Order: sequence, then C-alpha cells, then structure tokens
Amino acid sequence: MLDPRITLSEHTKAVSKSCFYHIRALKHIRDSLDSSMIRTIAAALVTSRLDYANSVLYGIPSKYISRLQRIQNTLARVVGGSRTPNRTSNLATLSQLHWLPIHDRIKFKIPTMTHKAIYTCNPPYLANLVQWHTPSRNLRSASANLLSVTRCNISFGARGFRSAAPAIWNSLPSNVRSCETLTTFRRNLKFHLFHSAFATA
Repeated sequence: MLDPRITLSEHTKAVSKSCFYHIRALKHIRDSLDSSMIRTIAAALVTSRLDYANSVLYGIPSKYISRLQRIQNTLARVVGGSRTPNRTSNLATLSQLHWLPIHDRIKFKIPTMTHKAIYTCNPPYLANLVQWHTPSRNLRSASANLLSVTRCNISFGARGFRSAAPAIWNSLPSNVRSCETLTTFRRNLKFHLFHSAFATA
C-alpha cells in the first residue's frame, strides 16, 4: 500500500525519480538487447513501479496521472526505438507495444480486484464491500451481472473501493461482466480498454 503520510505530489515525484533513473540506465544498453529482453527488463524495473498499488490512484487529479503518463511515454519510446516525442507518436508506440495508458491500467486493476472479490471472496475485506444488484421487481437488470452501487456525497469517498468498484464494473460491456474465469475476464477487459483507448488514435 502507499504510505498514507505522503501526499500525491510527493508520491508521484518519488515514482518519477525512480522510474526515470531506470529508464536512463535502460537507454544506455538499449542497442545491446533484443525486443523480448528489453520489454522484460522494462516491465520489471519501470512498469511494475507504475502499477504498484495503482488502484488507489483512481479519481485523482489529472495532473498526477499526466506525470505518470510521461514516464510511460518515455519508457515506450526507449523500448520501441521511437525518437519523436509527441502525442500522436506516443499513442502509436503504446498501441504497437500493446500497453494500456496509465488511466486505463488503473481501470484494469480495479475490475480485476472486483472479479476476484466476487468469485473467490478474496480478500474478504474487499469481498464484503461488493454485492450483486437485486432489483425489487423482476427486471432485465437482474440477470445483467450488475453490482449494487453505493452512493457517496463526497469526491474522496467516491474514490473508495465500495463506490468505485461497482461503478466501473457496471460500466463494462455485458460480455466482459459475464466472464466467470479470471483469465477470460482479464483478456476481454484488456481488449475492451485497449479498443477504447486507441480507437481514435
């Protein structure tokens, strides 16, 4: 978990400093590595840091997401061998590498945790926060694999798992929500998020 004693600004700055250190080191040996090896090293040294506990970053101000996105864009250019830093080339490189942007990586993590909580009841402290939607009348939504959404009047509370998980889950297409095995769910979820992220790129 992230240290609750530090601010988002301090956290993203610390992640940025650590990631760029490894990116610079990776850039020096880029020409000595094949495509598979550099992607493996990039995932181990940088992507793992961007993904660590990233579910708690849901709903944070865009300026912090942008800071993390710049890290991923730089890493993608090093891995993909691109030298033109602009939005179009960044999206193209991420698409070629089949990497979800930071915002979508966060959205990928939360439904994955939700699926585990629903179908395995693990971890229990998350499983206790989600439940299937059960309408008072016999409606079509009763068989739509929807979750009951907990309303929250404050923005900070809306970022919590109890509120965020059902909201994101219910926004997914039915073919994704209906997957009972985690492997199939993750595959369909990534396809959905990938298509949404790069459909207009």
